[in-house]
Amino acid sequence: VGGDPDVDIERIIEVRKTLSPTDTLVADANTGWLPHQAQRVVRAVSNVDVYIEQPCATLEQCLLVRQNSTHPFILDENIDCLHTLLQAHKERAMDCINIKISKFGGLTNAKQGRDLAVSLGLAMIIEDTWGGDIVTAAIAHLAQSTPPQLLFAATDFNSYVTQSIAEGAPKREQGTMRAPNT
Repeated sequence: VGGDPDVDIERIIEVRKTLSPTDTLVADANTGWLPHQAQRVVRAVSNVDVYIEQPCATLEQCLLVRQNSTHPFILDENIDCLHTLLQAHKERAMDCINIKISKFGGLTNAKQGRDLAVSLGLAMIIEDTWGGDIVTAAIAHLAQSTPPQLLFAATDFNSYVTQSIAEGAPKREQGTMRAPNT
């Protein structure tokens, strides 16, 4: 999603129909909608069980949409440091944060963001902007050390690439990814 609102509305409705009631659907617009478009989409899918992720380019635009929606919101593109995380939380702009390690400036800063989110009781996705085995290992370790009740998801980017560069890298098995113990 994040393109033509009419196409996106139909796509969200149709995808939800194919999922079981316990499956989670996230519509990640990746800043692709203008506020008036995002408003149309969330209004049109108001009866659909779906999370809305990063509908617009700015925190202020996302907040405007959020204030007019009952859907749970996930933000990531604007949340790149502790200050913006706190600001977004204070303004109730999101229900879940997507912490991208490189956007936070590396693993140490991302861990601080994760720890702050934990202290705020904020659910989170742990991932990055892209990567292979090494990035996936960092994601897996940060995710595995996150309280399970606050870990919404983590991404195994190494499953998207064709060349492995590290032995013993985390792999997804039956929908679960674990950091190796050794």
